[in-house]
Amino acid sequence: MEGINDLEQFLVNTWYDIAGFVSESAVYIDHEATECLHWHTGGKVYSFFKDAGAVSVYELAMYNFRYVKVQNCKKALIISTSTNPAFYQRTVKMILEKNALEHITIITAAHSSVLNYENTVPPEDRMDYAKLKRDVKSWMDSNHQLQDCSVTILFRPIFISLIDDGLFVTPPFNDLLPPLNSALLKNSEHAVDHFVSLFNSLLTYLNLKEDIYSMGKFSEYVAEKLETLPMAIDRRNNLAGARGKGVALIFVDRTLDLCTSTSNNTESLLARILCTLPHLHHHCNDVAINMSPLFCGPQKFVDVPGCLASNDKTFMNILITKKQKDVLVTTNKILVDILSSKESLKLRESLKTKLTTRISAHSLEKLVNKFKDIDDLHSISESSKKLQMVLGVIQALTSEKTSQLELLISLEKLVLQNIAVSRDSTSVLGQLSNIIKTREKRGLDTDNILTLLVHIYALTGTEIQFSIQQEQQLEKAITDAVFEDITKLKENTINSEMSVYQQTLLLFGTTDVDTIKETSAKVAKHIMNILHEIMQQRAFLHNYTSLMSKASSQEIVQRVGILQQLLTDILHPDRRELPDLHQRSQSFISAGFNLLSKGRMKHHPCDNNWIIVYVIGGITPEEIRECKEIISSFNSNCQITIAGSRLLNPLDIVDKVLFSSIDY
Repeated sequence: MEGINDLEQFLVNTWYDIAGFVSESAVYIDHEATECLHWHTGGKVYSFFKDAGAVSVYELAMYNFRYVKVQNCKKALIISTSTNPAFYQRTVKMILEKNALEHITIITAAHSSVLNYENTVPPEDRMDYAKLKRDVKSWMDSNHQLQDCSVTILFRPIFISLIDDGLFVTPPFNDLLPPLNSALLKNSEHAVDHFVSLFNSLLTYLNLKEDIYSMGKFSEYVAEKLETLPMAIDRRNNLAGARGKGVALIFVDRTLDLCTSTSNNTESLLARILCTLPHLHHHCNDVAINMSPLFCGPQKFVDVPGCLASNDKTFMNILITKKQKDVLVTTNKILVDILSSKESLKLRESLKTKLTTRISAHSLEKLVNKFKDIDDLHSISESSKKLQMVLGVIQALTSEKTSQLELLISLEKLVLQNIAVSRDSTSVLGQLSNIIKTREKRGLDTDNILTLLVHIYALTGTEIQFSIQQEQQLEKAITDAVFEDITKLKENTINSEMSVYQQTLLLFGTTDVDTIKETSAKVAKHIMNILHEIMQQRAFLHNYTSLMSKASSQEIVQRVGILQQLLTDILHPDRRELPDLHQRSQSFISAGFNLLSKGRMKHHPCDNNWIIVYVIGGITPEEIRECKEIISSFNSNCQITIAGSRLLNPLDIVDKVLFSSIDY
């Protein structure tokens, strides 16, 4: 666990350092930095700053500054992960207009090499931090005629949330997803520059020299950026010859396997939680848990949601890796232990040992109801984090979405067997067209069916060619569904719980019937084009073109994700050839030597003590569970860390892949 412990220490040191600037300051922090700190503190962001001496704490967002005026405070600490110059100009300027501040400290996760503060100046002439500092001082002077104002701008690598031992995500890059069309790689250049600069900062802190691998065209682009980054070259040169630790850094494109990421299979209970509970406001990796079941009557503080973030990573590991039965046993024990504590002696007699086979979400609910009989809130508050986790499990398992999820899971299994048996003669698209037409009777939303379509097209890849007639039938069904959905949205009042799909349809602003028909056909055509692009994503691979596996003629076909296949091959003791895993050569000399030796001297990821597999575009809890099973099945000397842009649920993929590229 050396690597993950080093990573934990990296986070401890980073935030401890930042805490040193907090005293007597009004703190403004953006959403991505908040999400990083949220996981580091177990959901106690406000307490972190107040304990460090903050006067007040605000989210760094434009809509939040209209009424924010801090009384009797001369210092401000601004924490941002943005590389956008307009963000700094607008937000910092507005803070200064509202407050007579004498000392400003800006802590940014944008290194001076990527802070694109002034676009009009050629890169070689930029002095980004210096220019920003001059602007801030001028705003302070002009607003409040202050003589001795001071401005400090510091870089700190804020970009990691450690979710579990062996798992992290990177909130500033929640939206980073490889394009389906490799011609669009350059559109993400600035985000990639930011990404690799932060990864280099992490490796610099850990004093590591990396072997960089990639699978997928976007990952190869990212790997090249990191390999050729001047700061990274200097770091590697300084470590050359030193007998230090090494790390294999493997980047993988999410778009190579959109099948696994759109599966509703929820053997991992964390996957079920992400599919059923709403996200915390402005968070992509944690959920809002309703805490009201613990209390009797109207309680004002009940409106504050619970969450999954905790300083104890054990329970998160249980949610990811354990079967539902085991999670229920664990949560039942947690509740019984709390209720049997000294603060609630009067309830001991009413607690009976329940057989593990009889524990269910509803039996857990009955135990939770006993907390309403506890008068002493202290006994609840000191067990708050455990109770938040337990309530998250209960609410996910009793969600109204359960029947819909179970139907989608059964449809996925049916589709897999249908495709495996019938191959090119499959009638699966005809079945999907019928499901779209009867979606309301089945209790399915259109976006759920679109998720299933992405799942199917990503599963088949280039192995199966659907008939033109079936695809035309499918496009017609999608057109009709979109038409019906737009028409209903016109008639219904807009509410805050609208899906991204519904919000997308509203953006067209269509009113008359003819325009709605035209728009519906346009959306359906766009969806079909994207589905065809999804089918081609693995066409250039050698070993991983298929996601279907059948161990023997007696067994049914199984879906095997690309990450499962890759990890199995990496950890196999025979050190199999990995033709789809491209390694960046450390130098032209070594590249030439490897060429002359016909690959015999080529490095293998397991040559390093630590392997980080980072999925660009995000990773699902179910994939993490599958990866951990594979890792535990091999007796490897390597420590494996799984990482990704964010934690995903199936609808996240549909939102990003199908809707974000629609031309309005």
